[in-house]
Amino acid sequence: MRLINYNVLRDLVHEHQRLTEDGFPARGKRESRLADVAYTLGVYTGHRDPAAALREACRLLRAHDAEYRRAA
Repeated sequence: MRLINYNVLRDLVHEHQRLTEDGFPARGKRESRLADVAYTLGVYTGHRDPAAALREACRLLRAHDAEYRRAA
């Protein structure tokens, strides 16, 4: 069973989106940070492919949010 800190996962997804929002390839420090974020998303989700990791992270967050709303 995975133990996920959903606040950290949400922050990682938002940071990934911020780093890739302009559509241009990341360069320098931004490229390094994007690689770090993609790697960490992969660890959280169990996916090596960055795009698959991002999709899984978004799916996990949607499921968590839906469960949280149901419980409220």
